[in-house]
Amino acid sequence: MISLFLFCSSPALVLAGNLLLPEFPFPGAEFQDCDFCPVLTVVPAGSFMMGAAPDDQQKQEDEAPSHRVDIENSYAIGKFELTRGEYEKFANDSQRDSEGGCYFRTGLEPELEIALSWRDPGYRQDNNHPAVCISWDDATAYVKWLSKVTGQSYRLPSEAEWEYAARAGTVSERYWGMSADEGCSYANGADLTGETDIPGWTVAKCHDGHSFTAAVGSLKANDFGLHDVLGNAGEWVADCWNETYEGAPDDGTSWRDGDCAIPILRGASWHDHPKFLRSANRYGFGSYGFNFDGSAKSTRYYNFGFRVARTID
Repeated sequence: MISLFLFCSSPALVLAGNLLLPEFPFPGAEFQDCDFCPVLTVVPAGSFMMGAAPDDQQKQEDEAPSHRVDIENSYAIGKFELTRGEYEKFANDSQRDSEGGCYFRTGLEPELEIALSWRDPGYRQDNNHPAVCISWDDATAYVKWLSKVTGQSYRLPSEAEWEYAARAGTVSERYWGMSADEGCSYANGADLTGETDIPGWTVAKCHDGHSFTAAVGSLKANDFGLHDVLGNAGEWVADCWNETYEGAPDDGTSWRDGDCAIPILRGASWHDHPKFLRSANRYGFGSYGFNFDGSAKSTRYYNFGFRVARTID
């Protein structure tokens, strides 16, 4: 299938007939594999320190130890979180079941609401908002479907790929700097705008203009051109859960050892406490005593979504 390219930097040029065209893939290139496919951004190969820095005052035990990861090959990742409109194409084509409800928090504890789904997560969305009420199983089914219809290798990103893309070359706690209170132009998290909808919750002391999800791309991108990597919707990744990074892969691949019944979310969401909107933060869903019906991988929650990754051959 022919890809649709959107060039956004100054790559090396190659001669194609009488035309000089950019040599693809080059870091920063944006493209789609089809008209209903998510827009992808090519992320350059490189190295980074994964996990929370030793002096991070909000560091969690599962974010340590900080360790070097070398990503040898470029890869593509969604410029945006997968939208409701993009997910709808898959759900209709595959007849993916959306029954079973979605967890929604009206007080301190979440409750399963049978009537809710990605079509109606309990608050207003349009097709440019991130798809939520999406389980890890749903996200995995989507990338398998997209791989089949495009002939390309779509997948969930590994934790390392996700954090490398989120940091975009930065070493600060957040890709805009250190303070959550300065992040409302970059990330849709719990802040003064949504304070009335999250009673008793600690919020950032700024307004992002959104009480629930925002349309993807509404806020500023990081230095790799990716939007909403922190905030908006929590994002599923491919790895199995481990309580620390002891023994983690150092090559950017997903960690296939550990508790593979516990899926991992990165990036936090519109609902989340500012301390969780950090590039190093991770959440093993089901690892902290939250009681829910069914398996962790099949559970849907009103702020859980994903973004895709794609291997570049």
